[in-house]
Amino acid sequence: MHRPIYDVAGCDDGVPKDDNLYLQQAFESLFLKYKVDVVVAGHRHYYERQLPIANSSVVLDGVSDDYKVYDNPQAPVYILTGAAGNVENLRDAPDGTAPWNAAFDYSHFGFSTLEANRTMLSWKYFASSDLSVQDEFVMFKNDSSL
Repeated sequence: MHRPIYDVAGCDDGVPKDDNLYLQQAFESLFLKYKVDVVVAGHRHYYERQLPIANSSVVLDGVSDDYKVYDNPQAPVYILTGAAGNVENLRDAPDGTAPWNAAFDYSHFGFSTLEANRTMLSWKYFASSDLSVQDEFVMFKNDSSL
């Protein structure tokens, strides 16, 4: 989707507001019903990765302590990857925080890669300037959860 449901700038203390709220009302129940694993959005010109979220609450079942391994997560992981660059440059870091924010990069242009098969998804976010990995995670789904 173009606009994110969950990003720090579009939420107050982790609860969507304004456009984010409208998107949450329209789509989140479908994402949960159909067991969507990852929702990728852009719109904002930086990078954020959220923990699995359902109805504005973190769902930590199957999430490792370092937030880098998701084993049969019970809600979607939301990723905002809008740092590839544009004429407006990068945006300033948003004010505030959110309890579901796992990783962010507000200072680099960057790009993301995704590798997947039926039971595994691997995500990496790279800084364009030196190709260093700024964030990464892996998700596993066993056949009974598919």
